Amino acid sequence: MKYFLFFLMVFLMFSLLAQEPENTPSVFNNIELNEVELENKKTEESDQKFLKSKKDLSAPVRSPRQTNSKYKNTYSSQYSQSKQALETETKRVKYQTNSRSPSIQSQQRMDHELELLKELDDQSFDYHLYRYLSGNYDVSKQNSLYKAIEIDSSNTSVQQLLVANSVAKGDYNEAKKYLIKLAKSGSLSQETIAYTEDVLKSSAENEILLTHGTNDSFGCFYNQYVVYNQFNSTLVISLDLLKSQSYRELLLKKGINLPDLETVDVQYFKEFCDLNASKGISISMTFPIDYLRPISKQLIPFGLVFRTGKQVPLCASDLEKLWNNSFNKKNLNHFHSKESRNYSKNYLPTQTILKSYHKANKGRMYMNSIKGQKVTKQKIDKE
Repeated sequence: MKYFLFFLMVFLMFSLLAQEPENTPSVFNNIELNEVELENKKTEESDQKFLKSKKDLSAPVRSPRQTNSKYKNTYSSQYSQSKQALETETKRVKYQTNSRSPSIQSQQRMDHELELLKELDDQSFDYHLYRYLSGNYDVSKQNSLYKAIEIDSSNTSVQQLLVANSVAKGDYNEAKKYLIKLAKSGSLSQETIAYTEDVLKSSAENEILLTHGTNDSFGCFYNQYVVYNQFNSTLVISLDLLKSQSYRELLLKKGINLPDLETVDVQYFKEFCDLNASKGISISMTFPIDYLRPISKQLIPFGLVFRTGKQVPLCASDLEKLWNNSFNKKNLNHFHSKESRNYSKNYLPTQTILKSYHKANKGRMYMNSIKGQKVTKQKIDKE
């Protein structure tokens, strides 16, 4: 029995309230909650502290090579405070639920602290890391990433940025190299790889798959560049990477229409979907709900994505084939970590749809005649 899948939209929206703003591994959960609280409840207080700390540190800073212990202590203190401020601001940006771009104030803070780090030690690992990290995936700053990886070749933050930088400039061989490193170190978990394989399978036949955070984007990239070849017909577009001008230019060359907006936020996301409505679009269910509300009436849940734009007719029997024949479902049946339990929540809508579908069609597929005749197949009503 064919029927469209709109009736679970409300259920899906409420279930997404339980999803984390950035689908990071469980090791970061406490940091994430703290940063969200900082963003939502303590922004004004943190702004005041920031301004006071800058006033206190306004005295000129001597070179770290000077032997005077007073200036050595000043150097060490300011270096630590600038590093901490940069870490706080980059996390603040990462865990926003309605924008991937930093606010004007946040960008100004990062630029200010970066200048202090440059003055203190422009050859340090932290300076090179945050020079790129605060630059919104500006590939012209990639030399800082290469210098940072020379200093600490096993640093997973730099490896992640190298993946992002490689995708932003279209160097998929380099991206593959660092994706393999992340998978071997466990920074890109097997749970994420398995989950995003099912996300890609949910997106089959669609031209675009929109992802939100590090894990859903990198997991999809890993499945495309390292594991499989069958997903290459779907273009994975990371909303986060759209901060990069190089990435935007790359997508424009591929025929993607982009909003004439600088800030990548809810409005940018909505305009992106509207501008590309002639294409089939899949949206990862790990998107925060703030992005989905403005276009909720246009969304069709299917597997682990929401579909919008130009779509082939969808029915529950298609979903059943996806569930029975395509999904690996490892986060339901194989893994037992906190991360897998979080991912498994997004399988619930499909399970609920199929349960209703089977209940509605119970006893309708085949029936035995009273006189013991052969089993005959019944015609399935189509809506």
